[in-house]
Amino acid sequence: MLRKIFGHRGLPHSYEENTFKSLNKAQEICDFVETDVRITKDEELVLYHDAEIETQKIEELSLSDINELIDIGISEIHLVSREQIKGDTNFELKISSKDDDLNKVFLEKIINLTNPEDIVSSFDWEIILNNRESFKSKYGILIDKENQLFESKAMSNLDEKLMFMVEKEIFYSRNFDLPLERCVVWTVNDKDEISSVLNMNVYGVVTDIGDKL
Repeated sequence: MLRKIFGHRGLPHSYEENTFKSLNKAQEICDFVETDVRITKDEELVLYHDAEIETQKIEELSLSDINELIDIGISEIHLVSREQIKGDTNFELKISSKDDDLNKVFLEKIINLTNPEDIVSSFDWEIILNNRESFKSKYGILIDKENQLFESKAMSNLDEKLMFMVEKEIFYSRNFDLPLERCVVWTVNDKDEISSVLNMNVYGVVTDIGDKL
């Protein structure tokens, strides 16, 4: 089914973003949720957008270190089981580490965790494209620069499964020519604009205002 609403990090205006509470509340009213995932030094998955907590890189912190640095309980962001998030989910992999072994563990954990209707995406195109045969879920790349459109178009012709998570201004570019049914546009926070983009028959729209629609 096309034209899906993605809750951006859950319902960030009502709940702490990228927490299970925020994501699961969004699942009650959205078709999908989008969440950021990182891996810790001790190979645990956490839902967290920023690369650092108080100037310390997440991949250099243990789970217990993070628990001491954040205000919410670690159980709200520690991803152990797919059952912690109730519905279809776009897991955006945040790759910051240069440690190939750690990144390999990261990818394996996500692959083992996801459902067929989920999406695994990343700004790190290489980790997505090099592991296409391994995914059990949908997979996609994030696009936030106009000069990425030409290469993305070529990829769309070579891989009919590849999805494109496209920043809103790039979507409006006159050079945009990607298959709409495989595009998710982010982040759109105006009701009329959301309707307009959805009427173009994209796969979906990412928004902070899923509870206002």
